[in-house]
Amino acid sequence: MTTTASILESATRLFNQSGTARVSTNHIAKEAGISPGNLYYHYKDKFDIIRAIYEQMINAWDKAYEQIDEKNLPEAALSAFIETNFELLWMYRFFYRENVALINADPILFNRHTEITRERLKKQRSLLQAVQNRRGNLPGNFLDLDETLTVTWVVANHYLIHLESLGQTVEKKDFKAGAALVIKVLQSYLQA
Repeated sequence: MTTTASILESATRLFNQSGTARVSTNHIAKEAGISPGNLYYHYKDKFDIIRAIYEQMINAWDKAYEQIDEKNLPEAALSAFIETNFELLWMYRFFYRENVALINADPILFNRHTEITRERLKKQRSLLQAVQNRRGNLPGNFLDLDETLTVTWVVANHYLIHLESLGQTVEKKDFKAGAALVIKVLQSYLQA
């Protein structure tokens, strides 16, 4: 593993465990088994590390999106895509736990996140629109396409915060319930 990969892996693990505010670059360097000077050779500060993790996260999501084909979107493919999304939400949970604070503290991250969010919403809308175009009016769908997209986006991106705000200690298995909830909201799109 390269030094940069070790730094990012160590930082992600520590951020997930303790939050970004409680983790210093010295903690990250120690976890990665390198000196603080070596860490600063690769990343100028904690925000630089968070931005690099964000780009790593976006690259992982790009791979998930590459598996989805608008022209042929069977239920199993869309369900797998949703489950992959929740796997990634778990892997990078610190970002979703602290999303608003992180993007408000870093204008570079704010601009990048806004850009990515708009792209992702456009892509997801296109996926749902393709299903709706093939199947016509979807029976039992009480939400229009944009409302459905909003509900699924909010559930996915804020599921962790919801559980933690109830005092629940969240484990990876809890995210399966979140994925199941999104699948239920999308049921009319998933039915053949």
